[in-house]
Order: sequence, then structure tokens, then C-alpha cells
Amino acid sequence: MTHPSPPSLPPAKFAIVDLFAGPGGLDIAATIMKDEGVESIGVEWDDATRATRAAAGLLTTEVKDVAALGPCDPSVVEATVLTGGPPCQSFSVAGSRKGHKALDDVLRLATRLADHEDEASFDVAWKEVKAETDAMSDDRTGFVLQPLRWIMEAKLKRRRPYEVIVLEQVPTVLPVWKHFVDILRRTGYAAEAHVLHTEDFGVPQTRRRAVLIAQFDPGNVHRKVRFPKATHQRYRKGAERLPSTHDRGDGSLFDTSYTGDDVEPWVSMGDALRATRTTEFVMVSNYGSGGDPKNRGRRESGEPAPTVTGKVRRNRLYPLRKNSSGEIVIRPEEELDRLSPEEAGLLQSFPAEYPWRSTDVAQQIGNAIPPRLSLHILSMALLREPPQEKWYTLLKEWRPQAAPPATVRRPAPPQTSPPVPSSASGRPRTGAPAKISAK
Repeated sequence: MTHPSPPSLPPAKFAIVDLFAGPGGLDIAATIMKDEGVESIGVEWDDATRATRAAAGLLTTEVKDVAALGPCDPSVVEATVLTGGPPCQSFSVAGSRKGHKALDDVLRLATRLADHEDEASFDVAWKEVKAETDAMSDDRTGFVLQPLRWIMEAKLKRRRPYEVIVLEQVPTVLPVWKHFVDILRRTGYAAEAHVLHTEDFGVPQTRRRAVLIAQFDPGNVHRKVRFPKATHQRYRKGAERLPSTHDRGDGSLFDTSYTGDDVEPWVSMGDALRATRTTEFVMVSNYGSGGDPKNRGRRESGEPAPTVTGKVRRNRLYPLRKNSSGEIVIRPEEELDRLSPEEAGLLQSFPAEYPWRSTDVAQQIGNAIPPRLSLHILSMALLREPPQEKWYTLLKEWRPQAAPPATVRRPAPPQTSPPVPSSASGRPRTGAPAKISAK
């Protein structure tokens, strides 16, 4: 009897294992960069999200749980790059006692995982840390430690550290990334962490992400790590949109010709949705602003969208009308169709034909890292240079390819020695129950 081969990451110049991979915001960018020797495989728990990844032709590990895998597993052992965006809900309660407690716990436990010189001492530390995170009322708090476990196990067990590490999350996780930077420098990495604004890179949405980039460089750990440089205008309420500095006249979306300090105007909702929304509109956000839940934020179609979350379908759209004073006038009876999954994906900079799967894909879209931002981050982290112009066109025009026929696996010969196991057990889970709101 034959069986299909389980997915595994092929050797590559930049072979990425993407933890908490979601629907593929980073992996689709890796696909665009394939000619530079980039391959990727994602680890993802949620079955609906895995179905989206499969339809997009993205490689996904057979084992769903980040905690049940490790860098020595055959499916990911070839990885030279580690990326990930662990679920963050336990940190996202801004200013709350629980949010501060979760941050304090992670900082303390991360310190216990640092500076080990052999796998035996690390295993003891990880066992103690895992026992504590398992006992927490919110076990998602421990998810952010999983990338650190993979990093340490790659060095101590696989005996081959990751060459590049990229981690991203909401800005409230920046103190954790800063703490990781200190640990990684002691582990042989040049590392830095900063907050990036998505609209700075041509994403038609205002969204902030805390990003860590680390490069293995034991002799030069305090050198500067190059981060992406803004190519587009930062959005500010009431600011005037800049005129295009590189108008090619062909109406193409997301053009960027970055030279010197020139930046393109922000990319607006109207730009991104021009194929489906032919007239100007206003979006009324599902979220309140200024601390008042009744004060719903409003964005015109000439502005970037507010942060796309798992509740993006609750945003309301109306024709853009203004009175003689220039104030927006909303007529409830004129409400337009709400955003489709395809439109919500476009506001995240996914291709128009991305094959979303499941009856409710809003959560997948809201949790994803924008692919266009991923292009900028990966290009600087791996190649140490800005993205190539052609990649933007490839991303815009991307379409899913027909799935290749399943390969057949012959029975494996008896093993002469057992594979090196991960020190993780079957907990914690990394999937849908952890992703209740946008990361």
C-alpha cells in the first residue's frame, strides 16, 4: 500500500518555516521571491485556514501544532529561516492589569530560556516554563515563547542555528521583542525590533506591527540591522494626500519607484477596490474612536482603510456625500453592500484572486500579515535590500496554480537510529480557539 508523501520543506538558499502561519500573508510573499532561492512551509492549526493555504498551493506541515513540532522534525529540518506571528490576545488588552501581567510573565519566562550552553539544561528549563504556562488561565500567553524554543533548539539540538529570524505582532508585544533582541544578541545574532506602519509600504490600510529581525552574526552582534524604509506617505487624520511622484499613466495599482527620500502618496481604499467600487464612498468603522464606542470612525474612499480585523464585515459603507460645510452626510437608507471577502483581502494587499475557503473567512483575513508588508520585511531580512519592482506586479497578478498530482511514498527502510525529538509535547494548541480577534 502506498501513501502520499507528507509535506516537507525542500532545501533552499532561504528555506523558511513559518510558525502560526495563518492563510499565507508571509508565505505568498515568499512565493513571489522564489527566484531568489526562497521556499517556505507553514505550521497552522485551524482547518479552515489550512484549506485556504491548500487552495493557494502553499506548503503546510502535516502536524498542525507548533508545540508538537521542533527544528529537528524531518518536515522542517532544512529550514534556515524562522518566521512567525504568535497569537497575541492575552497582550492586547491595552493598559489592563491582565495584559501587563501577561507581558511580565513572558519576559520573566523568556529569561529562563536564555543562555543555555547544552540541550540538557535547556530541556530542564523548558519543562519548568511549559509547566507554568500550561497552568495559566490563558494558555495563549505561552504561545509567544514557542519561537524562542525553536530558536534555542535549532542551536542546541539541531546544531545549526537559523540564519535569519523574523517575528511580527501587534505593537503591545514590542517589549517582548525588545527582550528577545537582548537574548538573541547573547545567542550570536545581530537583532533589532521596531514598529512598522503598513501604509508606509503601499498597503491600503492603517495597521501597525511590531517586527523583530535577527541575523546570525556571532562576531558582530551589535551591528545595525537594516529595516524596510518607507516607500509611501504616512496617513494622518486630516492630512492631504500627496500627488504621485512617479505617475506612469497606466493606472496600475501599488506602483512604487522609491528613490532617495521620495515617497508615493498613500494607497487608498478607492485605489484597491477600483474594480468593484466605481464611485466614492465612506466607511463607518465597527469600532468607536477616542474611547467612545458610539463615535464610529469614518474613512473616505480616498484614504486608507482602518485596521482590518476579524470583524471587518461589520463596517458599513455609504455613498460619499458632504453638506455645504464639508461635513460627511450619512443616509442610512443608502447603505451599500458590505465588503466581500475578496475586497477585505485586497485591503490587506492579498491578490484579488486569493482562494479564501470557509463560510467565514473574515477572521483569517484579519489575522494575516499583509503580503505587501511581508515582501518588504523578507527582502530586507534575507537580501538586505528593498523589494524588486516586479514583485509588486507579480503579487497583484498572482493566481492559484492547479495542484500537482500527489507523489507516492515507498515504505521507508528501517531506521538505524531514532530521530532527535523535540522537547515539546502536545500542548499548547495554536489554532482557531486562540485566534478570536485580529492579531
